[in-house]
Amino acid sequence: MTRIRVARWAWLLVVALLATMLAFSACGGGGGGGKETPRATEGAGETPGAENVPGVTDTEIVLGSHLPLSGLAAAWGVDLKAGMMAYFDYVNDQGGVHGRKIKLLVEDDQYTGPMASEVTRKLVEQDKVFAMMGGLGTQAQSAVWKYLEANGVPDMFLLTGETKFTDPVVKSRFGFLVDYLTEAKILGKYIADNFAGKKLGIIAQNDEFGQEGEQGVREGVKDANMDIVSESYEETQSDLIGQVQRLKNENVDVIAAYAMPVQVASIIKGAHETLGWNVPIVITGVDAVEVVAQLAGLDNIEGTVSVVFGHQVFEKDVPGIAKHWEIMAKFAPGVTPTNLTLVGATIAEAMTKILEETGPDLTREKFLDTAESLCGWMSSSAMVPSNVSPTDHRPVEVEVYVRATVDRLTDPPTFRWQPFGEPFGFESTPKCPEE
Repeated sequence: MTRIRVARWAWLLVVALLATMLAFSACGGGGGGGKETPRATEGAGETPGAENVPGVTDTEIVLGSHLPLSGLAAAWGVDLKAGMMAYFDYVNDQGGVHGRKIKLLVEDDQYTGPMASEVTRKLVEQDKVFAMMGGLGTQAQSAVWKYLEANGVPDMFLLTGETKFTDPVVKSRFGFLVDYLTEAKILGKYIADNFAGKKLGIIAQNDEFGQEGEQGVREGVKDANMDIVSESYEETQSDLIGQVQRLKNENVDVIAAYAMPVQVASIIKGAHETLGWNVPIVITGVDAVEVVAQLAGLDNIEGTVSVVFGHQVFEKDVPGIAKHWEIMAKFAPGVTPTNLTLVGATIAEAMTKILEETGPDLTREKFLDTAESLCGWMSSSAMVPSNVSPTDHRPVEVEVYVRATVDRLTDPPTFRWQPFGEPFGFESTPKCPEE
C-alpha cells in the first residue's frame, strides 16, 4: 500500500503534506554561506554544445513538473503551480539565469500513477525538458521515478516523504520533505524528553506511512523507559474513537498519532471532547495545518505538538515571506498566497540557485554535481539550512517543534502553529566540506 494514493482522504493528505513542508520551505535560496540566491545573471554569451543538451538553448531552459490540476487534489496542484510560475517569472523579469529565461511546463497528472507516467513521458520525450521538479505524491512518483532514473533526467525535490525515493541515494533524484522515519524520530525525541518513564500510546495508519511513523517514534523513545501500547486503523476508517477509548483504558500518559488529517482530528476531538480526557497528543507534521484545527475544534487542538521545517505564509515579518507576498502580487495577481504557493516558490528558488551555481556551461551532469554540493544553504523562508552531499539527497532532516495555539483576543480567534525550542533532527550531512 502506498503512502499517498487516490482514495477518499487522499486530498486531505496532500494539503497536510504540503503545508508541513511549508513548514517545508527549507530548500530554496537566500543566504547560506553568506551567498544570496542569484535572481538574474545577464550577458552569459553562447554555451558550447548547448544545442545537444535537452531543454537548453542559448536563451532558454525548459523544466517540467507533473501536478494534479484537476480532480480532488487540484486546489493543491494549482497553488503549487502558481507559486512555481510566479517565482520563475520573477527571475525572468530580471534577465533569467546566465542570460537564459526559465520556461516551466506543468502537466496534469490527476493525482494518479497512470496519468503521471503518461504526462512525464510527454515532457521528456516530446517537450525535451532539461529536468523535472516537484513531483507530488507517492503513487504518482512511484510511476515515474525509475523511468526518469533510467533516462538520466534530474528528478528534483519530490513532494513525498517515503524513504524509498532517497534510500539508497541515486545521482539524479533528490527529496524535499523530511522523510517520515526521520520526522517520527524527532517527535519521539520530544516525547522522550517530556514523558520519560510514562506510558505511550501510538495510533498509526496501517500502511507504509503509519508503519514508518511508528517505527521512528519507537526509535526516538527507546532509551526513555516507556511502556508502549499500539493501535492501528485502516485508511478508509474516519472515526477512531474506539482506538482512543482503548488507549484511555490502558491509562496511557501521552498519545503519538501517525494519521491523516480527518483521522487525527477524530483522535484529538474524541479524546478531549467526547471522552473528556485531557491527554497530551503529539502528531505528525503532515497534520500541522489549519484544516486539522477546523476539524478538531480550537478548544480541543490547543496544546497539541507537531513539527515544521520552514516559516509559514502568515509570518509576514520574515523578509523571505514578505518577499513571497510581493512576488505573488506582481506575477500572480488574484492568487492569494498560501503555504502551497510558498512551497512551489521555494522549489523554484532552489532550482534557480542550482542553475546559477552550475554556470553558463549547463549540462545535466554538471547540474547534478552542483546539486550534490549545495550544503549549508538557507532558503528565503527556511528555518534550518539545506545540507546535501553525494551520499545524502535529503535537503532537510532537521525540524522545529510547534504547538497549536489560539489567540482569543482577536475576533474571530486566531489559530497558529507556534514554533518553540531549538531545531532538532538527524542530519546526515552535519558538516559541509571546506570550500
